[in-house]
Amino acid sequence: MNTPTARHDSTAELARLLVPSVLGFATHFEATEIVAFRTGEAAPINVFSIFVAEELDGETETAVTFLNGRNRIELKSLKGWKFGVARYRLKAAKLSTAFDHLRSTRQWKPSGEILRVGMLEGLPPVFVPADTYMGVPWNQVLKNNFWSGSYVLEWADKVKADLQPLYEDPLRLRELSAAVQPYVPLGLASFADRLGNVAVQIPASIVMATVSRADEELCLELAWHPLATPRPLRVSFEMEHDRTVCGFGSAAVTEPCTVVPIQTRRGILRAHLWDDAHRLLLWSLGESAFINTIGFHTTLGEPEPRSFIVTGDNGVRHEERVRLVTPSIDAAIGDKQGDDNGGRTHWRIYRHEVERLASERRFVQYRPEPGEVPVERRKAIADLRLLINQYGKTGTWLWDPYLNANDILQTLFYSKFSGADLRALTAAESVPGSGATRTDFVAEQRAVLEAAAGNRRGLRLEYRARVGQAGWGFHDRFLIFPGTERGAFAWSLGTSVNSVGTDHHILQRVDDGQLVADAFIELWDQLDAPEHQVWKSS
Repeated sequence: MNTPTARHDSTAELARLLVPSVLGFATHFEATEIVAFRTGEAAPINVFSIFVAEELDGETETAVTFLNGRNRIELKSLKGWKFGVARYRLKAAKLSTAFDHLRSTRQWKPSGEILRVGMLEGLPPVFVPADTYMGVPWNQVLKNNFWSGSYVLEWADKVKADLQPLYEDPLRLRELSAAVQPYVPLGLASFADRLGNVAVQIPASIVMATVSRADEELCLELAWHPLATPRPLRVSFEMEHDRTVCGFGSAAVTEPCTVVPIQTRRGILRAHLWDDAHRLLLWSLGESAFINTIGFHTTLGEPEPRSFIVTGDNGVRHEERVRLVTPSIDAAIGDKQGDDNGGRTHWRIYRHEVERLASERRFVQYRPEPGEVPVERRKAIADLRLLINQYGKTGTWLWDPYLNANDILQTLFYSKFSGADLRALTAAESVPGSGATRTDFVAEQRAVLEAAAGNRRGLRLEYRARVGQAGWGFHDRFLIFPGTERGAFAWSLGTSVNSVGTDHHILQRVDDGQLVADAFIELWDQLDAPEHQVWKSS
C-alpha cells in the first residue's frame, strides 16, 4: 500500500478560503464518499470523495450513513468488490484537522474511521464557474454550482494503484457510475481521471452577480451576502469573435450597478469579478452570449393527408397516411446580425472549419469521379493508415462485418507502434464461394494471414469472427483507438474497408468514442471461444 501524504500549501489554502467573509460563511462540510470493499480487506478504499462547504445555523454534525442502505452495490463485471455511498456532515474546522492528521500520521479518517487512500498530493485550487451553453466537466460532480461558481481544492492520487481494476475494463466504471446515480448525482464515468481523489468544494457565496446589456454597454449588478460588508472589486468583460478579442472593458465595482462600455455586440462573452484584497475570483461567467434574434417558423396543416400502400414485414399490404404541412413561413424578431463583411466572414469561418476537419480526418468525403476510383481508393486507405499511426500508439481496433484478411494486411499491419494492441472483428459476411460456411471462412482467412504475416516483428494482433449465435449481429464499421491521451476515439468508416474510396461514403469521427469502444469490447469478450478466433500473431 502506498503511503499517503498531503502538501502543506493546500491545507493552508483551505484555511485561507474558509476565513469568514472571504468567500462566504461556511460552518460545515457535507461529505459524500464513494467507497469500495474488497474481499478479505478491513478498510474500505476511497473511490471518490467530495466535501461541500455549507453555511448552517444551529446544525450539528451527523454520523456516517450509507445512502444505499444495507445492500452494498455489486457489479456484474467486477467480482470480489462491493461499493457504498457514504454521507455525513462535519464541522469545517474538523476537515482541516483531518488533513493535518493525514500529513502527520498518514491516515485519512475525516469520519472517524480509516478510509484507505493512495499517495495524495495537494493541487493548486481552481475556480469552477457555472455551466453556460458550454458545460464544465467539474460540474458533473460538484453540488449545485449554479450561481457565482466555486473554488475546488483537490488532493490527487496520481498512481491509483488500488483502483486499476476499474480502469482495466471501461464497462466496470460505467456500471458503477450507473449504480451510484440513484443515490447521488455524480458522473463518475465521465470524470474517471479523478478516481481515488479527495475534492473540497467551497462555493463563492459572499456575492452574487448578474450581467445585462444595453446597446454597447454592459451592466453588472451585485447582491452581497446579508452578513458581508461590501468591499471594492473589479470586473472585466471580454468579447471574442473569430479568435480575436473584439471587445474588452474593465472597471472598479463600487456601486450595486456598474456600467462598463464595450464597443461590440458580436461574439462570445466572458466575465470575471476579482477581489484584489484577497487575490481571489468571486464570480466568473464562462462562454456566454446574449439573445439578439428570436426566429419563428410557421407551418399550416393541409386538410388532406397523403395516403399510400405499404407491404409490412409479414407480407400484408396496408394503407398508411401521412399528415402534410405547408412549407414554413420564416420570421425574426430583433436585430438579425450578419457580419461586417456582408456575410463573407461567416462563410470563410465555415470553409476553414471544413478544411480543418478534413485535414485532421475528422470529416472526409470520398466521391470518386469516373475513371478515378483507383486514385480515391489509394487515398482512402492512406487516410486510414494515417489515423492508425496518429492515434494508435497503444492500440487500434477495427470493427467491420465484411472485414477480411487482406483488409487487415492493408491497414492494421501498417501500424508503426511496436507492441500496440491490434484487434480485428468481423461477422464473416463475405463468406467465399457458393455453399461455403463461416467455418470455411475462418480456415481460409487463417491461411491467408499465415502466408502473408512475414516476420511479425512488433506485431500483437488478434483477429476474431462471429460464428454461430454468440454475441450479436452488427452492421456499422468503426476504426477505434481505445487508449489515446484524451480517452477513446472512434471513426465511422461509412463503408467496409474492402470498398473504401470506391464509391461515395464519409469517414467521420464520432462524438463519444468511449461508447463505441465499450460496445466493441463487450462483443469481443463474448466471442472468446476457440471457434471465433481466426488468427493471432503470437
